[in-house]
Amino acid sequence: MAENDTKLSSRINYLCIEGVIGAGKTSLSYLLAERFNARVILEEAEENPFLSKFYADRRMFSFQTQLWFLVSRYKQLSVMIAQQDLFHQVTVSDYMFAKDRIFASVNLEEDELGLYNNIARVMETTIPQPDLVVYLQTSTDVLLKRIKKRGRVYERNIDLDYLEILNQAYNHFFFHFTAAPLLIINTNDLDFVNNNEDRDEVIEQIVSAKTGTTYYRPMNSKDKILVEERKNAKANSDNK
Repeated sequence: MAENDTKLSSRINYLCIEGVIGAGKTSLSYLLAERFNARVILEEAEENPFLSKFYADRRMFSFQTQLWFLVSRYKQLSVMIAQQDLFHQVTVSDYMFAKDRIFASVNLEEDELGLYNNIARVMETTIPQPDLVVYLQTSTDVLLKRIKKRGRVYERNIDLDYLEILNQAYNHFFFHFTAAPLLIINTNDLDFVNNNEDRDEVIEQIVSAKTGTTYYRPMNSKDKILVEERKNAKANSDNK
């Protein structure tokens, strides 16, 4: 697929990439911004002063961490989405505002969640819905491997149980998500950062995304080898 043949639908001006920690949201956002000459909005996670404390003691610092993210995401999206950009027709974000509720539902106690929801409801009314959401679905063990590989200091204390709970919450959220067109891509066997074929495969799915919800599960390496062997066997048979 040639790069100049890949064009987003004219209906897509605001595109959100979503997924659990380690899914590859930021990497894909950069790749899409480069491919489509898009403006990119990145979550300001590393600026959260409570985040490293949260991973060390989730119960003690969950509410502070969550409120900081809620306000930060609101300020960032409400300003940047509203601004006109003469040089970029498309905006790509590595998060959507509604995803904040996923973390809140996992990390906050009942009374804290009630207060959080009251604040979040007011903010949500002024944030536009994306024209397309791409959810990078990934198994928990693959997420943990990617997190360890990138080696961010504040993520060193992430444990497998928390990651599994968060992954289940994401899957539940997007299983019921209907607020915008949704493309779910299983990324367990994809390396769109280092593999050009995988990158083109992902971009092709985004370009051809329809309204409603679409699920894409690519073939793994063993399946690809099997398909290639069958093609070669058929070609040899036809040539006899």
